Amino acid sequence: MKKPTEKFRIPRIAALIHSNALASSVTLPMELSMAAGQAAGQVFDADNHVSLLSPEGGMITTSGGLTVETKAIDSVGTLDLLVISAIWRDPRRVLTKHPSLVPFIRRIAESGAAIAAVGTGSFLLAETGLLRRKAATTHWFWFDEFAKRYPEIDLRRDQLIVQSNNLYCAGSVNSISDLLVYLMGGFYNPEVARRIENQFSPEIRQRFRTTQLGSHMLQEHYDEIVMDLQLYMREKLRAPVSTIDFAGRYGLSERTLSRRFQRATGTTPWQFLLTLRMSEAATLLRTTNLSVTQVAAEVGITDSAHFARQFKKTNQLTPTQYRKAVRGKMFSAN
Repeated sequence: MKKPTEKFRIPRIAALIHSNALASSVTLPMELSMAAGQAAGQVFDADNHVSLLSPEGGMITTSGGLTVETKAIDSVGTLDLLVISAIWRDPRRVLTKHPSLVPFIRRIAESGAAIAAVGTGSFLLAETGLLRRKAATTHWFWFDEFAKRYPEIDLRRDQLIVQSNNLYCAGSVNSISDLLVYLMGGFYNPEVARRIENQFSPEIRQRFRTTQLGSHMLQEHYDEIVMDLQLYMREKLRAPVSTIDFAGRYGLSERTLSRRFQRATGTTPWQFLLTLRMSEAATLLRTTNLSVTQVAAEVGITDSAHFARQFKKTNQLTPTQYRKAVRGKMFSAN
């Protein structure tokens, strides 16, 4: 392992961008790369910044309206890492619109550089043929289309990050952070990787983690559909939802979704939602003056008696007893 004071060779990193790109899938790697360089003692400037590449070069406005200056792919020599940005909406239109990207990606990959495809950017990587008979993943919404279009690729639907030699696929913009931390550890050393992980990953992973729900809910997993459903549940606490709704959202049977959710989290979708609701109810009882009936409604339970039973089962106290107990602790300063 290199010593922290030892000088490192600055890795040559570029990100592929176009008008249908999700800018966040490029800006996050740029910032992680910058942080890694600074953690390794490098002076950050334009010369060692991540290069932005596009088919023709020049100014590119991404799908979200961000305008950036890029270099043409023909002007690029050797690289250590090429990041392929995620594609907003239908990835197939980029394959038709920018066919020159495919041989460019193949050339860079065959030179030995690491290729990191973010989300649906994996479609561009798959078009090169380099993933044939290899493992890959993509954004969960496009699983079926990917499997249909590339039947000889081993699509890993239950993994967020998949590696096949120097080819990497990250299933979402969020998961690219973990992949970049790993790659920066190789470009620099594990200490640098740990430092940038501490800076970035806790915030990025927050949407997949519920620190108030008990140890069995803290388990990290790599199933993007389950993660998306967990986020959806948080957003729909007040909504009258059911496991049929959940399964239909992802085109799965109730049994399949429940089995998959339990394998990833250790609990069922319904129990997870109930635990979310009870956690939110506890917060409302602690921090607001809403009545018990109003709190129940705020967390999607219309029967206040049922809510009280579930709350007592979870907290060993009725909602009224809980409110009295926690407020006594919070406000008895004298």
